[in-house]
Amino acid sequence: MSSSDFEFFIYLCQAGSISQAARELDITPAAASKRLSSIEKAVGCQLLSRSTRSMSLTHNGRIYLDYARKVTTTIEDMNKLLRQQSDEAEGLIRINAPFGFGRRYVSRFVADFIEENPKVECQLHLSDHPLNLIANSFDIGIRFGALPDSGLHARKIASHQRFVCASPSYIAAHGEPRHPHELSSHNCIVLRQNEDTYGNWRFSQEEQVYHVRVRGNLSSNDGESVLSWALRGQGIAIRAEWDVYYHLKDGSLRRVLDDYQLPNADIYAVYPYSHNLPARIRLLIDYFAERMNIVPFNR
Repeated sequence: MSSSDFEFFIYLCQAGSISQAARELDITPAAASKRLSSIEKAVGCQLLSRSTRSMSLTHNGRIYLDYARKVTTTIEDMNKLLRQQSDEAEGLIRINAPFGFGRRYVSRFVADFIEENPKVECQLHLSDHPLNLIANSFDIGIRFGALPDSGLHARKIASHQRFVCASPSYIAAHGEPRHPHELSSHNCIVLRQNEDTYGNWRFSQEEQVYHVRVRGNLSSNDGESVLSWALRGQGIAIRAEWDVYYHLKDGSLRRVLDDYQLPNADIYAVYPYSHNLPARIRLLIDYFAERMNIVPFNR
């Protein structure tokens, strides 16, 4: 029985269903079910009673879960203690970051950090949506905006905004909206990275909040595509400050509705360590915070 089996079983119980655990672990439900069956076969008893819609712990399952938590906690404490024996930055760091920002900035920061700390090994995994750090064994995640209450620890490494933008040619042809509700009569380019909220834009001004359901004939899960369409004059888009800084500066894009605020988009480094943060992780987060000064909006 491996510690990874214990970790998988704990995570499965926290998720509440095989299908939910599979989604968060980015594996198929069949693979998750097969792994559970393998664990049950190894211990020689059924740990979960399950149907197509629900599951519950058996008596033996409760015993297994209790010991799994004790074993994983002991292993984690041991590893943290061993990592803290040296203040020198060395060892592996696994990082998750968004595609666009990761390509343009995080990859550069990581390369520079490695040059200064040659005993560190970094693995950078870029994704179009945040991955579960614990389930995927990441040490650091780079996140934008409000953070979910996930039990992770976070450090703000840069202030950041999102802007509503359009090209001068689009504004000349269709006019400039002066109030968020006017967006309903415009062609809005939608980024589909969160299926729960895409197409719902939220604005605030002082204490007033405006929820606007926008529509358009272009949408994508890729931010670069959204930006390119906006630059071609094909609609109004919301883009990150770091992504449009130079386009706003050279006039190829213009901010609209700049009297209204979009939801917080500050940049955070998140990590699963509650205490005894390993030296290499602490130093890399410090490095990220320092190097964010080269990002255009912090100059």
